[in-house]
Amino acid sequence: MRVLRSGRPSDACKEPRAVTRTTSYPIRPSRRRLLAGAAATVGLTPVARRALAMSEQDATYDLIVVGAGTAGMPAAVFASDRGANVLMIEAAPVIGGTLAIAGGEICGAGTKTQARFGISGDHPDIHFDDVMRMSNGLADPNIVRLTVDKAPAMIDWIDDRGWTCRDGHIIDGSGDGRPGYSKRRYYQDEGRGKVIADIFIRELKDRTASGTASGGRVTILTGTRALELLTSDTGAVEGVRAQTDGITAAYRGRHVLVTSGGYPANPWLFEQYIGAPMYINESYAYCTGGGLVMAERIGAALRGHDLHRPGSGSILTSDTYPAKVYARFDTRPQKRLPWEIWINGNGDRYVNEETYNSSAREQALMGQPGLRYNIVFDQAIFDAAPTGIPNWTRDDMAAHFNTHMMFKKADTLEDLGHMLQVNAASLTATVAAYNEGVTSGSDPFGREHTPLPIVQGPFYGIVHLGHSATSSVGIAVNADLQAVRGDGTPIPNLYAAGEAIGSGATLGNAFVPGMMITPAMALGRHLGDALPLA
Repeated sequence: MRVLRSGRPSDACKEPRAVTRTTSYPIRPSRRRLLAGAAATVGLTPVARRALAMSEQDATYDLIVVGAGTAGMPAAVFASDRGANVLMIEAAPVIGGTLAIAGGEICGAGTKTQARFGISGDHPDIHFDDVMRMSNGLADPNIVRLTVDKAPAMIDWIDDRGWTCRDGHIIDGSGDGRPGYSKRRYYQDEGRGKVIADIFIRELKDRTASGTASGGRVTILTGTRALELLTSDTGAVEGVRAQTDGITAAYRGRHVLVTSGGYPANPWLFEQYIGAPMYINESYAYCTGGGLVMAERIGAALRGHDLHRPGSGSILTSDTYPAKVYARFDTRPQKRLPWEIWINGNGDRYVNEETYNSSAREQALMGQPGLRYNIVFDQAIFDAAPTGIPNWTRDDMAAHFNTHMMFKKADTLEDLGHMLQVNAASLTATVAAYNEGVTSGSDPFGREHTPLPIVQGPFYGIVHLGHSATSSVGIAVNADLQAVRGDGTPIPNLYAAGEAIGSGATLGNAFVPGMMITPAMALGRHLGDALPLA
């Protein structure tokens, strides 16, 4: 058990008591501007919104969905079509969640889209194998299996309602240093994620206005923050307590589904889960982790702490975090072979800078204190090497040293170490070992491109900090998407989907094309279709 330190998180969630932390996944098989679209309570005055929120306390729902985004919307649509009375609780003033600013990339095997483009022979089994390979075997196989089986029908459903793959974007998803699918099954509409959101919003408007032919209906409370899960004496979830414009109310339901996203907009919670500062915040403002906190408080386990992806790091606008990205040194050997070395806070190299696989470079960074590293070189390399920051001239680079807080320059390696706040003696020894490898032709890390030693002052260092806009940590669930405790036993009536189950569940510790939006949609629909109503 990992106990969180004391302190107050953001207003979006209260302080968790503790987090049950596991490595990888012990349960085995058996982005973001607000939408301008309409929803049931959009445009209501605060008085009218409070009145609606209070009136709904007297109802008992078949399903309460916390979060009206990528997973929550299909869950509500398909549950209501089966006759369910659904309540959606959404903290934002409008529905749609992160789809409003997401790229909208999805994936599925055996879809109408593939058929239109002449792609045949694909199958969910092949998709499953590809995802497990690309996620380094660390994605939850239960979640992946369910996703690949349910994705084709979900994608065909939005296809029938106006989604269209844009020309040239039915691809395998491979990139520089990143493997792709074995079949072309990665798609995107010209309108990106907003097109998908608009489809669900239209469908929900029909179900909020007049209900469904089967008697189902969806009620949506926007501007409403879920505070806690209500439980019985036996620990079964019975409903949600939420707050609308300062008015707190309790809502009862047979099932509660948490689809309120991750925590990338909550610096406090990010640091508790990942163990490093949240260096940038470019995420959807309502992704504050409140759903995880609520579930954890009633005994749900959280998992995926070891699956965070820090990227390759960035140079930031400030050393007060979260900040914004200022620039990035191009660390991809496919684009620019390394001339410099990368050193951590101890002054040591920690990876072969020539490593082709981007996931391997990211995971090497995960092992470094504070997800921080420094790109170190000397005057001779500065003069001879291609400029490391795209679209910058050498004069641009020179102007930043000792004027920008993340660009350092010193006459000696010892002084550079102090400026970078690393162990100066270790830095000196690391550079000596690298130089010996340059001379002998045998680099200690096996790097082949070592054109110049680091010997000629002045010496330079550029700080890079790893960051991510996704949330690897999420609510642990079983094959039925039931939230589970640390011992794997399910919490009755509580379910989770979307990024609330953690991006690690579908990505492992790597990038897997389309495996964020697709699982959210497909699993949300699956729960809407499958949760018992009788």
